[in-house]
Amino acid sequence: MIDTAVQGLITGVMMGIVYALVALGLSIVFGVMNLTNFAHGDFVMLAMFLSYTFGTLFAWDAVLTPLITAPLLFLFGLVTYHLLLDRTLRLAWMVQLAVTVGLQIVMRAGALTIWKASPRALAYSFIQGNIQIAGFTILTSRLVSAVVCLLFIIGIAYFLNKTWAGRAMRAASDDLDAATLMGVNYRRIYALTFSIGAALTAVAGGLLMSFTQVDANAGMRFGLLSWAIIALAGLGSIPGLLVSGIIVGISEALAVTFIDPRSRLLVIYLIFILVLWLRPKGLFGRR
Repeated sequence: MIDTAVQGLITGVMMGIVYALVALGLSIVFGVMNLTNFAHGDFVMLAMFLSYTFGTLFAWDAVLTPLITAPLLFLFGLVTYHLLLDRTLRLAWMVQLAVTVGLQIVMRAGALTIWKASPRALAYSFIQGNIQIAGFTILTSRLVSAVVCLLFIIGIAYFLNKTWAGRAMRAASDDLDAATLMGVNYRRIYALTFSIGAALTAVAGGLLMSFTQVDANAGMRFGLLSWAIIALAGLGSIPGLLVSGIIVGISEALAVTFIDPRSRLLVIYLIFILVLWLRPKGLFGRR
C-alpha cells in the first residue's frame, strides 16, 4: 500500500509539472488581459494533433515537434487575437465568454472534421522506457517532459521579471491605465501575451504526445485542469502555479491508483469547487 502510494506520488509530481505548463499559458492570459479563455484546453488539443501530424509526416519524435508547432501556435494566437479578441476586451464579459466558447466549438468541430473522432497517438518516442530507483518505476518520457516543462516555466518567470516586454505585461496586469500613460501599447502587449500563451500549449502538447494520445474532446480535460490549477494557485505567483500543478497531479494519480481511473475528472472538479468555496483568491494569489 505504501509503495503504491509512493509510486503514485512520483507519477503525480511529474505530471503535475506538465500540467503547470499547460495552465501557465491560461494564467498569463487571464492575469494580463483579464480574459476568460474557455478555448485554452482546445489550444492544447490542437497542439497535440499538430504534433501527431508533423511527427507522422516527417517521422519526427513528439518531443521535437514543438520546433514547428510552437511558431505555428504563436501565429495562430496572434491572428486569433487580432480577428476575434481585440475588439471584445473592452466589452462586457458576456461578449468575451461568447467569443471564446464559440472559438472552442469551432476548434473542436475542426478537429473532428480533419482528424475524425478516433484517438491518435505516435507509435514511438526516443524517450520511452523507464528507470528503476529503489524499487520504484520512473517513466523516462514523463521525467523528460517534467524537466523540459520546468525549464520553460523558469524561462517564462525570467521573461516576466527581467525583460521590458515582461515588465510591460505585469504593469498592464496591475494597472492598465497607468501602464498606458507610461507608454505601454496595451494592444501589442495583449497580442504578445495571447500568442505566448498559445505557444506554450504547443510545448506541452508535443511533450504529452510522447506518452499519451489525443482526441477531439481532449480540450475539455485540459481546460478543466488549467482552471483548477489557477483556482488553487491564485493569480500572480508562478511558483504557486507550479506547486498547485503538482497538487493536482498528485491528487489525480492517487485517485486513479486507489479509487478508479474514471474518477480522474471527479477529483479535479472537487478540488476546483473546494478552492473556490474555501479560498477564492487561491493559496498563493497576489490578488
